[in-house]
Amino acid sequence: MSGGMIGVSYVTTLLFSIFLALGMTSLLYWVDDRAVTPFIVAHRTSIVRVAGLVYLGVLYALQALQYRVDPQMHVFGLHWAFLNLMLISLYVIAVRTGDWVTIIIQELCCAAYLWRYAQPLSAQVLIAYVIWVSVLCSLIVIRHTMQQRRLWDYLGMFALGITGVIGIYVSRPRVFDPWWWVREIMAYLVLGLFVQEYIRLTVAADARTAKLQRVAAYDEMTATAVFARGQTDIATMFDQAQAHHQQLVVAAIDVDHFSAFNQRYGYLAGNIVLLAIVDNLQAVLQKAAINARLYRVGGDEFTLGFLGATAEQAATIVAACLKRVATTNFPVQGGVAHLTLSAGLTITQQEDPSIGTAFARADDNLRNSKQKGGNQSAGSGVKNTGAAPVLTYFAQPIMLIDEAQPWGAELLLRQQDGDHWHLPPRFDIQVEQQIKMIARTLAKSRLTRVTINLTPAQFADTSIANALAGFANAAYGPDALIVEITTVPDLATTRRITAIYRSANIRVFIDDVGSDNSYELVQKVLPYIDGVKFAMQNLRKHEPLARIHERVLFWVDTAKKARIDFILEGVEDQADVDFASRLGIHYCQGYYFGKPALPDALVS
Repeated sequence: MSGGMIGVSYVTTLLFSIFLALGMTSLLYWVDDRAVTPFIVAHRTSIVRVAGLVYLGVLYALQALQYRVDPQMHVFGLHWAFLNLMLISLYVIAVRTGDWVTIIIQELCCAAYLWRYAQPLSAQVLIAYVIWVSVLCSLIVIRHTMQQRRLWDYLGMFALGITGVIGIYVSRPRVFDPWWWVREIMAYLVLGLFVQEYIRLTVAADARTAKLQRVAAYDEMTATAVFARGQTDIATMFDQAQAHHQQLVVAAIDVDHFSAFNQRYGYLAGNIVLLAIVDNLQAVLQKAAINARLYRVGGDEFTLGFLGATAEQAATIVAACLKRVATTNFPVQGGVAHLTLSAGLTITQQEDPSIGTAFARADDNLRNSKQKGGNQSAGSGVKNTGAAPVLTYFAQPIMLIDEAQPWGAELLLRQQDGDHWHLPPRFDIQVEQQIKMIARTLAKSRLTRVTINLTPAQFADTSIANALAGFANAAYGPDALIVEITTVPDLATTRRITAIYRSANIRVFIDDVGSDNSYELVQKVLPYIDGVKFAMQNLRKHEPLARIHERVLFWVDTAKKARIDFILEGVEDQADVDFASRLGIHYCQGYYFGKPALPDALVS
């Protein structure tokens, strides 16, 4: 044949081989990785195996046909085109799927092929076959390394091709033709290059697409199904902990100043960063090797549940999470950004009616962390560092207007800042500190009857209720103690907690009725509370005085029907006192009788 005809035959056959190899590779990759049809997913391995075996069987048949009808390989490009296709396909199956069954069947088929066509079946042929089998098996063993390192990938493919070609070459006596070897090796390398780079580009494109889809769908993926599953999972953990008297630590986590980050860099960048934060948190949890689960609550908020861990263990892991995120450089718009987390931890208690009660305590502690500047934890198991703020109770008189004398005072928490006192950033102080401050207030003044305010989480905490009950019954306790709450708890919590307070003669009042707390909210707990408090100052800016008086009258009647006490707050002048007297209100509080002041300035 002329050189031109050889070139045409060689190139044509090579292009056909490339087309066939890429088609088969695409099919195998689609079935093994991309297909989501239930039938294919359920039978993925079997489909890949059958398709691979059928394809390789066809190549064996074509190779045998080439031996018989075209011994000089004129038609088939003057090289072993079908052998190259078979070797490349075996390499793809071995390295990309790791299917031992297909590989072993192919090794047996190759042995039968040599038994049928080798002339003679010499020791040289057997040695070449054993070497080829060893290379093929080695590729499966180290296939993960091959996928990650391009040089190793090409060397492995070249080793399998050379040993395979040599094995077939020595199966029959031939006159050595160096130009044939050049054509054969070149054809194999070109075919392998196309297949390898096609796979590499396909995998990279799929990875980029998956990353973009994950980022773009982050809110949708996590805000609905994942949120619901997370709520169910952690509720199940709570039930398990309660049933087996195990300890469950709940940590509420929030990204500091994330709204500002979104405004500056955009929501897509925000989603990318949130995914990176999740990866960082998961890495810390995996390293800790502890029974912990991470859930996204919504937005930039997360929840961690630690089942069977101590509060100190959980706090240590949460601190590691905060440190890892704080030291991570998050790529944004050609630069990097730094973010921090805040966390609040709490331990579930046997008296908790649901996981929601623990969530409320964790959220209170999270709020405390944020108010102190963020990038820190607060709550159960967290060691407090630094100087504690100076806190005390101010007192505001509550008057018995029938007798024109003080009944007692409401104690209001204040924090010192130099020579000034202001509202503290947090109100959920430890009950031990709270009791000490009440006792100190009683000792500094001649107050014997006081009211205190509790956060929703504090009110729902059985240990706090028991501690206050013990204090109320102590010799140094007050003659009368009222607990005020501004958020109406659920009925189960109200019944459980008020029973403890009632046993110690501690009374429970709902504050801000008629403004923040409607009748519909308060009605269900009326049989379990001892009084309500109406704050006129909450309405003065928005309601006319006549409308305020109508609301006061409604709640006075409601209190009388429920046989509970009523305190009118926000009394600012004699007209308010006269109004209260006409309605038969006995207890009043407001600036008319005195503003909140240090307790040593009050005389009971």
